[in-house]
Amino acid sequence: MKVRIRGIYATALTKLFLDNGFEIVQATPQISERFSLPIKDEPSDVTVKDGNDKGELISIGEDIYSFLRKTFQTSFVWKSPVKLYSVIETNNCKFMDYQVEPCLDKGLVVKPPTEGRVILSSPKAVGKYSMVWRGDGKTFFSEHIRDREEKTRLLSISIPFNKKGYNVKWRSNAPFANNIVLKEELEKLAMRFDNDDFRQQGEDFIKVTVSLEDKIMLDEIRKKVLPNTIKFHHMLKMSFSNEVDEIEQTSMNNEELLDKLITEYMKIEHIKPDGRKFELKEGKVIYKEVNSDYYIVRLMRVFSREGIYDGLNVKKEEGDYDIVEFDSRKWYQIHRYYNKDGKLKGIYVNISTPPELLRGKLRYLDLEVDVVKVGDEVRIIDLEELEKNKDIIGETMYKKIFTIIEEVKKIL
Repeated sequence: MKVRIRGIYATALTKLFLDNGFEIVQATPQISERFSLPIKDEPSDVTVKDGNDKGELISIGEDIYSFLRKTFQTSFVWKSPVKLYSVIETNNCKFMDYQVEPCLDKGLVVKPPTEGRVILSSPKAVGKYSMVWRGDGKTFFSEHIRDREEKTRLLSISIPFNKKGYNVKWRSNAPFANNIVLKEELEKLAMRFDNDDFRQQGEDFIKVTVSLEDKIMLDEIRKKVLPNTIKFHHMLKMSFSNEVDEIEQTSMNNEELLDKLITEYMKIEHIKPDGRKFELKEGKVIYKEVNSDYYIVRLMRVFSREGIYDGLNVKKEEGDYDIVEFDSRKWYQIHRYYNKDGKLKGIYVNISTPPELLRGKLRYLDLEVDVVKVGDEVRIIDLEELEKNKDIIGETMYKKIFTIIEEVKKIL
């Protein structure tokens, strides 16, 4: 299978894919040099690239779910039940219990349900190199096609179809195919569109929300290619770019950069298996410990609104505060809630992947199940949510969660 790789994980991923028998195409000059790879300007079967905030990996094309699930054992790995670029028929603005936007009776999936809804456009016939649909007779280009001569070549192939009333959009693979292949695909797509035949199209869409543990795993793989790679390289790259390169070039350690990520107040990002991100109330840093192998950040969060503490079922009152510690070596955070006079109200232990440090923010993947203590009673909560998301969490973490629960119960 031919794989195109882009983004901050490119070096580690290239080694991983090569070691597992994949073929790398459209490699950047830097990757070609690092791996002594011949330049293969060929169409890819699958593209693997950064997601929106570089904390995610996206795979589009052929199905490599099994490989990604085996590789990223402590990350969330989600395969869309709806294929990208498939054409679906909807019922009352819904498809497979997902909300559909806009509310079309039939449409092309342009965004799978990564946020709980499917985004559609009007139906199009989609191939490896292009998309075709009836319209104003115009040609469009993928944002990745920038070369003027290449655009001219592609335009010369699509203009005859434009004159017949077809719109054509050239995809990023188009520059790597010859004129005969491209023309043949346009002919097939035009026929498929006119015959309303979209049965064979669609590409697998897989999202990996990469945990700190798996980022460190990628650090170690990258280190086999570039020995100066520092621990937390991929995590630090999310907040810094040139600074990480400079430190690695001078063989310095990572402590200075880690310390720069810790600000007076820190936000907390809580990521659910279904991809939803919640920002918890920020806290003031009351203790920090940073060295090249781990970090600890302790926060105080003061509450000004009344309510009920979820899970604890204890009243929240003005002046209450929470002391919580984030340790990059631990798979949980212990929240201790006090009233304004310093009396303990309850303890809530959030089971999660070890926390990452971003600029002014702590982030972790929430593993659904939690442990709470009020008075002398210790309870495990949300086990049903864990079971519901078992496939996304994966077998390795699923088993580990129960070990962590026992560890936490002993602490409490």
